[in-house]
Amino acid sequence: MPVPRLIAAVYLQDPSTREELILLPGECPDPEVATLVTNPDAWDAPPDDSEPEPIAVAEPDPTAGNSDQEPEQEEAGGGGGAKKSPPRRARSSASA
Repeated sequence: MPVPRLIAAVYLQDPSTREELILLPGECPDPEVATLVTNPDAWDAPPDDSEPEPIAVAEPDPTAGNSDQEPEQEEAGGGGGAKKSPPRRARSSASA
């Protein structure tokens, strides 16, 4: 049986010690402390013991990345295959 996990912070008082307890999201409190949490919205929804939820897996779109590759292919076909280099800045003769 899966252990219930909190999805919200819960502030409560331990009935035996009167100590203030702060339970944080993601914690799995002991069963005797968990019974003190009465708000059902504080708990993560328990997973169903039935079939696991199916995960949709789609085929990759063959045209998804073509928009980025087309300019490179056009440059490669018409200009000798070399990529453009960034423009050069003129060097100044004065040194700073």
